Amino acid sequence: MEEYATILIEKNGLSSLQESINIGRQVLQGKLSVYKKKATKFEQANGMDTETFSLSFNKGDLGDNKEWLEWDHVATVISLLKKKLNDLKNLKYEC
Repeated sequence: MEEYATILIEKNGLSSLQESINIGRQVLQGKLSVYKKKATKFEQANGMDTETFSLSFNKGDLGDNKEWLEWDHVATVISLLKKKLNDLKNLKYEC
């Protein structure tokens, strides 16, 4: 069962909240686009996709050179941004 939280806001403030959330969503989508481009560069340079890299890196198969640490950071940020965007997508508004 899903758990929900309640936020109380005056009705006349709901449109401002929705607008702020939409602006935040646009900012997150822009950041996600930038990080996806960074991941694509790593993928092209190393001949594997980010998912395969992450599995190998987290198993310890690749070592810990600077490039792998940077790629791992990019993969982590992408995952976090996707989660935040999904959380925003699932917001429901009731008056």
